[in-house]
Amino acid sequence: MNVAFDHLIHLTERPEQAKTAFEQWGFTAIHGGRHPSWGTYNALCCFEHLRYIEWIGIADEQTAKTCGNPLIDQLVADRQEGNGFSQFAFRTNNIGAVAAHLKRNGFTPIGPLPGSRERDDGKRLTWSMLFIEDDTDGAFRYPFFIQWGDGDDVRMNELAPLMHHRIGASSLSSIGVYTLDLRRAIDAYRRLFGLPVPRFGRDEAGAYAELAVGGIALCFYEADHRPSTRPFLCRLVGMQEQRRIEIDGGTYIVSRP
Repeated sequence: MNVAFDHLIHLTERPEQAKTAFEQWGFTAIHGGRHPSWGTYNALCCFEHLRYIEWIGIADEQTAKTCGNPLIDQLVADRQEGNGFSQFAFRTNNIGAVAAHLKRNGFTPIGPLPGSRERDDGKRLTWSMLFIEDDTDGAFRYPFFIQWGDGDDVRMNELAPLMHHRIGASSLSSIGVYTLDLRRAIDAYRRLFGLPVPRFGRDEAGAYAELAVGGIALCFYEADHRPSTRPFLCRLVGMQEQRRIEIDGGTYIVSRP
């Protein structure tokens, strides 16, 4: 399946505060916009290869609870646990082919479902989202897939200025994810993306199994001390300095190349 990593979603009560904090650390970040049909709004920080972090907040709880979008349903559920990373998405230029791939490999696709928001300059952004029916019994969570209305070349031209940061050239390189059943999660992701066996390692967060998907590394950790299936760690590389940023339930590790 031909996909590229697109973005990591960080649920927070105040996206604008996360944006300001990242700006103070030397990153370029922007206000995104509102999603009226979902009851949410966001702020963004963009990196090389069209990857970005989305800080998303719930502005209208009633709309969020009733909109029926699987991503927003997940955010509403995660909100009960608190702020922090919630989901991540992979980009495709053929969402219909991804849906067919899912079916062939024993998954049940949901969608594609439409999405849109209006930028500050008045341009309306559109996209389609594809989800996977949850058959995990709560042991881990699947990503979702997105196809943008504009092509990668158009988006690259528009977003290029936002990928430059005072702290240095940067790239989102890996995400750490909790799972309650490591073997089952790895088996499912290998089947989902057609991947070889994982690489095993250990770091400050513990032992993990790593899969390379869409240009980044997904590192799966057994959540033996915390019953969670949420992403919890994001690594950013290429900066001039090294630091650990803790903000609104999410951990960002910033390091040199």
